[in-house]
Amino acid sequence: MSKVTGIPDLLRKADDMERRYAELHRRYLDLSRRVDELSTFREIGLAINFILDFDEVLEAAVWKVTALFEAPAGVIYLLDSGMDKLIPRIARQGNELRRADELQQDAVSLGEGPVGQALSERLGNIVQEPDGSSSLIEPLIAKHEGIGVIKLTRPGTQDSFTRNDSNLLSVISNQVAVAIHNALLYSLATTDGLTRLYVRRYFDLRLREEFFTARRYKQPLSVLMIDIDHFKSFNDRYGHQTGDFVLKEISQIISQNCRRSDVPCRYGGEEMAVILASTGLEGAVTVGQKIRQQVSDKEFAFGRVQELRLTVSVGVASYRIGMRTPEDLVSSADAALYKAKRKGRNRVIAEESD
Repeated sequence: MSKVTGIPDLLRKADDMERRYAELHRRYLDLSRRVDELSTFREIGLAINFILDFDEVLEAAVWKVTALFEAPAGVIYLLDSGMDKLIPRIARQGNELRRADELQQDAVSLGEGPVGQALSERLGNIVQEPDGSSSLIEPLIAKHEGIGVIKLTRPGTQDSFTRNDSNLLSVISNQVAVAIHNALLYSLATTDGLTRLYVRRYFDLRLREEFFTARRYKQPLSVLMIDIDHFKSFNDRYGHQTGDFVLKEISQIISQNCRRSDVPCRYGGEEMAVILASTGLEGAVTVGQKIRQQVSDKEFAFGRVQELRLTVSVGVASYRIGMRTPEDLVSSADAALYKAKRKGRNRVIAEESD
């Protein structure tokens, strides 16, 4: 009889051990997931918190977060407080990124729909879309200030987002928000408010770095000095608002002809400058000619003032042995610009062309 009564005890002990094993396994999975999450936080932190370029932060954030959540689509909206609108600044769609100029039509009013409500109510949400896809939406809050919203989307062929996903994104979004906020502050400190080109002080710092790198490693380095022809007369005739509009338009042309490694700057007034790292004189002249031609070809229209035409003069200089300071390079480009003005404007003169 003792053997018979012992079997139920053994079965109970086996069941108890099985329950304990299941509990330990569950805790192991929870700890493993927690370790993965902490590792992910570290990776995302390293990826975005030490980047100061605003656009690079947005790109890194949308790639990292969508990859973590296995979401093939994601959007980061930033708040335009003057308009009470959330403007999409970067979006991932599959293997491609779309930027602000392609996304303007997708702006959302604050408080409108799940995206607008997420920021106004400061509360994330999971949304089942009419097409069967699942969206995970979380506000971006930095230093108690609502700055935007991040939205991730999975198609109907994937599992829908869960509450655990929402909790994880809530934590990660804090890192993303702080990184974006810091990059935005840095951008405001280094960027001219009107033209969106870099400010003179940043230009001077970067030129010093690039100059001594070029001198040490014998690498090419060039500078463009660009001046809008007859701009003072233009301002007097059409007014400062029209003048500011033209400055912005020409600055955009300059930016569009620059690589990410270049440094376009508002040097002062209507004069702009560009640092072209790893670029020799011939390449710099080509960039200068593109800018000059595009400005010359463009018809400017502002309000009732239509079909305005302007030109720019460009001076080009490259680092050469014998230059002692960054100021030598700028002076050489400035002298070339003066020659371009003296020879009739609307032209590019290289410092060694005469």
